[in-house]
Amino acid sequence: MNPQSDSSGLVARECDLCGSTTVRELYTARDRLRNTSERFQITECCGCGVLRTLPNMSYVELAGFYPDDYWGGPEPSDRWIASSQSEKTSFLANCGLEGGRILDVGCGSGFFLRALDAKTWDRFGVELSSAAAGAAGRALGSGHVLSGTLTQSTWADSSFDVVTFWSALEHTNEPRANLREARRIIKPGGSLIVQLPNAASYQARIFRGDWFALDAPRHRYHFTLNTLDRLLSETGFQIYDKTYFSRAHNSHALRQSLKAKLVSRDSNAVNRALFYLCIPLIKPFDWAMSARGLGATLTVAARAV
Repeated sequence: MNPQSDSSGLVARECDLCGSTTVRELYTARDRLRNTSERFQITECCGCGVLRTLPNMSYVELAGFYPDDYWGGPEPSDRWIASSQSEKTSFLANCGLEGGRILDVGCGSGFFLRALDAKTWDRFGVELSSAAAGAAGRALGSGHVLSGTLTQSTWADSSFDVVTFWSALEHTNEPRANLREARRIIKPGGSLIVQLPNAASYQARIFRGDWFALDAPRHRYHFTLNTLDRLLSETGFQIYDKTYFSRAHNSHALRQSLKAKLVSRDSNAVNRALFYLCIPLIKPFDWAMSARGLGATLTVAARAV
């Protein structure tokens, strides 16, 4: 648990939040998708406290850790899209965001954008996966989806009323640059929506490297409300709404984390029985912990100031 040294085996590039190259290892994590048996280091930046996944990887290197269906599989029905995205569309409505020009960063196959009413929303997306971007583009129309990263985009200043990062900001090696670019293209007074795993949640504290939502090595930065709020403030945003509840993510992450911990090839009958006994308690327990501000998912709305 000492600060990084030459003998630690870790090589940290500058932290994108504060520029520090000094980290301390907290624990290690495996790829939950079993792309490799390699273990990844989850470290804490000694400069600002944000958590990072090491070793450093380029986007080309990271691409091998994303299966083809990571951002969307076979073409679903409109009914499935509306149901699966209802939590996101409801959050927008609760924030008073009912229409305008919107950009979804890391849009995958465009399911969130497709769930929005095309009569009130002018919908755009950007997606690193060319296959997913192609699927989104076919659904949303020519010129509405960019294949690449947000920082490669060429949209004009103040182009959008809303920019969203649904489970996307944590995947980037450059969260600060992405938020700066988002601020440039959002109209003054417009909104930024960010949803990501809560690194200060009870699940993160209990399961550590076995936490399902850690998703190493694909998640490069792991945020708490404090570290995210600081970064948003420094890039021109002010949080005006937040929630720790997520029907889609929280209890699922708890169930999968418990399963990884208690059910394996080497697990005994007692651990397996314990897991199945826990199942009916997962949702009510998670709801109670989320109500205390310890939920596994953090979603914030921030205004461009």
